[in-house]
Amino acid sequence: MNEQKLTIALAGNPNVGKTTLFNALTGSRQVVGNWPGVTVEQKKGYYQYQGQRFDVVDLPGIYSFLGGSPDEQIARDYIFNEKPDLVVNIVDSSNLERNLYLTLQLMEYGIPMLILLSMCDITERNGIAIDTEHLQSHLGVKVISATLTKGLDVDALMQEIANAVKNPSTPIAPHYDEVVENALERIQAALKMEDASQARKQALNYLEKELPADLAPELKDLITKEISGIEKHRGQEITNVIADDRYAYIRGLARDVINRSKAKKLTYSDRIDKVALSGIFGLPMFFVVMYLVFLVAVKLSDPLIGLIEGGFEWLFVEQWGALLSSWNLPDWLVFILADAIGGGITTIASFIPPIFFIFLCLALLEDSGYMARAAFVADKFLTRIGLPGRAFIPLMVGFGCTVPAIMATRTLESKRDRIFASLLTPFMSCGAKLPVYTFLAMIFFPKHANLVIFGLYMFGIVMALIFGLMLKKTIFKSPPGSFVMELPAYHMPTFRGIMGHTWFRLRDFILRAGKTILIAIILMNLLQLITVPFAGNESGEASLLELAGRGMAPILEPMGIGAHNWQAGVSLVSGFFAKEAIVGTLQGLYQGGGSLEDASANIMQGFGSGAAALAYMVFVLLYAPCAAALAVLFKEHGFKWLAFSFVYLTIMAWILAVLVYQIIAFSATSLLWIGVAILMAVAFYYSMKLIGRSKNNAFQ
Repeated sequence: MNEQKLTIALAGNPNVGKTTLFNALTGSRQVVGNWPGVTVEQKKGYYQYQGQRFDVVDLPGIYSFLGGSPDEQIARDYIFNEKPDLVVNIVDSSNLERNLYLTLQLMEYGIPMLILLSMCDITERNGIAIDTEHLQSHLGVKVISATLTKGLDVDALMQEIANAVKNPSTPIAPHYDEVVENALERIQAALKMEDASQARKQALNYLEKELPADLAPELKDLITKEISGIEKHRGQEITNVIADDRYAYIRGLARDVINRSKAKKLTYSDRIDKVALSGIFGLPMFFVVMYLVFLVAVKLSDPLIGLIEGGFEWLFVEQWGALLSSWNLPDWLVFILADAIGGGITTIASFIPPIFFIFLCLALLEDSGYMARAAFVADKFLTRIGLPGRAFIPLMVGFGCTVPAIMATRTLESKRDRIFASLLTPFMSCGAKLPVYTFLAMIFFPKHANLVIFGLYMFGIVMALIFGLMLKKTIFKSPPGSFVMELPAYHMPTFRGIMGHTWFRLRDFILRAGKTILIAIILMNLLQLITVPFAGNESGEASLLELAGRGMAPILEPMGIGAHNWQAGVSLVSGFFAKEAIVGTLQGLYQGGGSLEDASANIMQGFGSGAAALAYMVFVLLYAPCAAALAVLFKEHGFKWLAFSFVYLTIMAWILAVLVYQIIAFSATSLLWIGVAILMAVAFYYSMKLIGRSKNNAFQ
């Protein structure tokens, strides 16, 4: 066996099938981490073929090497510095002209590559045929085609990759306008490099990018003079000149290799988009789709939750507890092993059905191509609050988890947009908050749980828009970056693809959130066992947890969470570490030694009313993000924005929760507390204005 490892990098535009190809090549032999120094996700894997190991790196989706986003910098630096043995450039054949721009850049820099045309089923359905041999002869690079979502011959693809590594092709560099070519020749001559191809690459690099500070003065003067001459001749900036010439080359190439069997007309995707992207139906359609997601999740998971809770409680609490007792173990140990751990496993298992159906529906929407349309629908609203439409993507990721959502903001080009979007991601109800909504909504609003959950998600979106508008008016006054994004064609999702995406997300939830919930339940049960003298109870003693919860009562009382419901206050503290721990803490503290039904009844009695439960859920929705999200926020943007997010979101959560409770459960003191909440809201806004006026604010 050849011990030398060969490295294959997968490069291409977003939504062309890179990750699908990565999964097909590597299977389960993959690891997910972060690129050094940043929190952009890094996927690496490997496969064995004919006794040779191939390491595979899935690079971030990019449109070119010249953008300023971290994704583009990472892809560029990896290809140029790490020098992989082969770059597999995945090109969407249904949108050949747009995708070939990155291909030309790879060719111009002399990168060893193999071109794979994806989305061939969509291309064929649109009556388009691409002459791959003709395209290959123009580019000087091996071109193959495949439909990655079905019927992919992985062995044949591995053979093509092996052949491309063994016999690297020599890309044919495109030619530019005469004035550009003449300038390149003069710069190449001044560089005095023996390798002509490397000299051309360096000359083109100098034309497109800012010149390095240590460049020789005479060479710098020559390049500056050539750039000035080109811009004067063409009447536009040098970067636009190069881009226009590349696209002119691509358009001519496309006309040469694309054959249409039928006249160009509206495609299936175009017809749907006339409704999905219209000003009248686009937004209502989005809300209806999201409502159906939560309706399906609640209705289908409700009967399964009861079966799972009953079965798991019988097995892991009752039977396991009886077995432990028969061994004459101490009561406290039986309590920990059966009631705490067994009850925790039961609680985690009860979350699986709604989480599964939520992830299943989102995978269906993503794989079908609708999620990209939702970004365009949201663009008009995001622009009004000071964000580009592209920020919709990390905000949508926030519905899964705030941590990767903050990471996803790195696709935005400006630092202003990245910080701005990161501050809004906690408003999107992540998967860890869903169990809290589901648990309390099914206890207090069993007949309308789906409406309550959907309403909380929509309320989070509305508050994100309002808070975003406040940020735009106070702190982030500079204009946002531009929004350019491709719409992938609609296509029928595959069962394997949907279930694969759903399973990976569900597995991550079980391993990450489930572990946190279980630890929280065990910890809370242990702290519940430690008691100290307390005259406020009939028993004359209270647990440490009860004392901590009662200490928070004066702050939480205006939102309906009094000293009698100290368990809810303790649960909010556990939520600072992980939002999913809130349910585990509530369940563990209220269940005691009883059943899950007892816990539900105790929770209803503790909250006292649906108004208090609803205010509590609003607080959970809005207050400071979890410790993991705050850690990523610190790493991305520094302590200042971590502190801002923690303090301001918690204050906002308290204001809104108080207003919700006091308005619904109106009483003699409600006007007082409503007034206090309004005064705090005014102070809240003006404190943001003071931050915006400070000399340290770079986004004025």
